[in-house]
Order: sequence, then C-alpha cells, then structure tokens
Amino acid sequence: MPLIEVRGLTKLYRMGDSIVRALDGVDLTVERGEFVAITGASGSGKSTMMHVLGCLDRPTSGIYRLDGRDVSALSDRELAEVRNQRIGFVFQTFNLINRITAWENVAVPLFYARKTNTRPAAMRALERVGLLDRAMHQPNELSGGERQRVAIARAIVNDPILLLADEPTGNLDTRTGEQIMGIFRSLNEQGVTIIMVTHELDIAEHARRIVQMRDGRILSDQLTAEVIAARGHARPRKLPSTEMTPVAAVPVSAAQPPASTPPPMPPRMLPGATATLVCGVVAIVLWLAAVAVQFTLGRLYHINPEEFDPARPKLPPMPVLVGSGLASLAMLIGIVFGIVAVVLARGVRRRAREEVANWQGRRRAVVGAVFGWITILVPAVLVLTAIIKLIVSGAPKG
Repeated sequence: MPLIEVRGLTKLYRMGDSIVRALDGVDLTVERGEFVAITGASGSGKSTMMHVLGCLDRPTSGIYRLDGRDVSALSDRELAEVRNQRIGFVFQTFNLINRITAWENVAVPLFYARKTNTRPAAMRALERVGLLDRAMHQPNELSGGERQRVAIARAIVNDPILLLADEPTGNLDTRTGEQIMGIFRSLNEQGVTIIMVTHELDIAEHARRIVQMRDGRILSDQLTAEVIAARGHARPRKLPSTEMTPVAAVPVSAAQPPASTPPPMPPRMLPGATATLVCGVVAIVLWLAAVAVQFTLGRLYHINPEEFDPARPKLPPMPVLVGSGLASLAMLIGIVFGIVAVVLARGVRRRAREEVANWQGRRRAVVGAVFGWITILVPAVLVLTAIIKLIVSGAPKG
C-alpha cells in the first residue's frame, strides 16, 4: 500500500469574479521511503500541493489517502493530530522561537503531543542532524545552516511517516544548501519519506524522483536519473568537502540517549508563579483575618433584645466601630489581591503552554489561583445569599 495516494485532487480559489484552479485533477502516488521533489514555476500549484499533502489546507474535491487513511474529510481537530504525529515540516524561513534554546525548539512538537521528558528525544533528533554540540544555543547564536538543521530536527523528533520540505535551501548559500541536502539524503537512506518543493532544478536533482507541475497539473513524473540523462549530463552526487558530514543512522526510538548528551539543564521558575502564590496567600490571610475580627467584635458587643430600647438606641463604642471598619477594609483588599492572583495565574499558565521549557512553579500558580478564587467567590456567594433572604423575608405571606 502506498504511503500517499492522490486521485483527482482539485483546489479552487475565488479571486473576484474569476475562479483559479490551483490544482486541477492531480493524480499522484508516493511509496514509503521515496524522496520526491515537486518543481515548477511560480503559480504552478506546487505550494498548494504541499499545503494539501501536509493537511494545512483542504481540497475542493478529490481523494487524498495518507497511510491508507482518507484525510481529505477529517475534522480540524483530527487534521491537527495528523500534522503533529504523522507529518514533519521544514520551512524556508526556519520558523524557530528566538527566546528558547535549540533543543527546546526541537521539543515543540513533543510538547503539543503532550509528551513528558522531552529532552532525550530532542537531543537524539539534534544528533541525527549533527548539531548536538549546539543544543544549548539560541537561534540568534546559530548560522543559517544550523538553524535549518534545528528545523529539520524539530520535524523528525516525533518520528513522522512523512517529511515535507518547502524550499529548504531558499535562504541559504550554495555550500550550506548542499550540506542541508546531504542531511535530507541521509534521512531518506534511513527510511524517511521526503517530499520537497523547490523551484531550483539543481536542488531537485538530489531527490530520487522529480514531479514537475504547471497550471495546477502534473506535467511530468520521472526518476531523477531520467531527468539528468535528458539534460545530457551527469550530476556529481558527492558533497563538497565541508566541516559537516552526514551523521550515521540513529533511530529516534532508540532506548538510550547519546553518550555525549549535555548535563540536564536545571528547571527555570515560571515568571509570575511566585507572585501569584504571594498574592493568593495575602488575599486569603486578609480575608480570614477580617472574618475573625468581625466574629470577635460581634461576640464582645452583643445587645440583649430584651434590654434594647428603640427610643434610645445603644451606639457601639469607638473601638468596635474602628475594628469593624478595618476588618471591612481588609476584606476588600483581600478580594483585590485575589483578583490579581487569578489574573497572574492565567498568565503563568499561558506562558507554560506557549513556551516549551523545563519549567517549575506550576503548583505555586495553582495554589495562588485557588486562594484567589476563594476570596472572590465566597463573598459573592454570601452577598447573593443575603439578597435572596431579604427578598424572601420581604415577600407577602400566605
């Protein structure tokens, strides 16, 4: 069974009053372990083809089967799972996160797949592209070729069945581009299925098969050797002498991490986690203290209903008035601190979700948020209960 089977694939776009047929009845089959290059001029449909194959876009009509599964009619959630677990992407612009290190960038797909202990797998992926010694560097400390190798490691870290590359050498010089293509060939020799979109024929000749598109249709589908023979020359397949050589095959599923793995990086405290806990604790302490003061004052200053004279109401002494006022103020400040704790907790959770890193402090944020919600909800419930009692007591009887 082929890995990719496309039949009658059509993609239409409306531009004003006209209809653009970006894909016009495309038929394509890709076997497991193939290395296919899709070429063509701008507007030929190769980028649309890449988007559909990568489940980034839906076809207007036709059938697209990936590993025997018809993915052309899946829901958005199912397509997201396919992209995360079955497909790896390499882009021309790298698309790395500048604030985190190379290994943390590689671990991003693992994070969204809800996997734990992402560091060993990320290190193995970096080793496969010969960049283990740069694992602790941020993207702005890497060259263009090194950034692309990080992007390739990120694409293969989940051990996908398909690797899609969109102009992977477009932002690189010729020598670095040759290095990157050497890595692609090495991965393909390890069994990775690769489909690459490029407008450069010299780059396309690194693949084993070249599919040329024009006007949304496949113009030709030939083995690379046939294309080279038709051009009347043989392209040397040996990489130029460079400081980087293709690495040996290292399966992602290997049980043991590489021996040269750097020592574990200590976890970093989530920004705002400590502040969330402090605000939550302050909120609950102030609120409880206010309740305790009000209860104590109520016990100390108790008026017997039999001794109460409506004509001459008994005013509470000044210490009781001052204490009651301070307690009310403390309760109000506690509610404010509770609101701040809840807002900070949301920011901490967003940071932990969006930035892959070895974070600690989640429990602090959770405890702070719980304390904050207590100081917000309990007074609200008490006030609502009092209002309901007032309404019920004031309703006419019988």
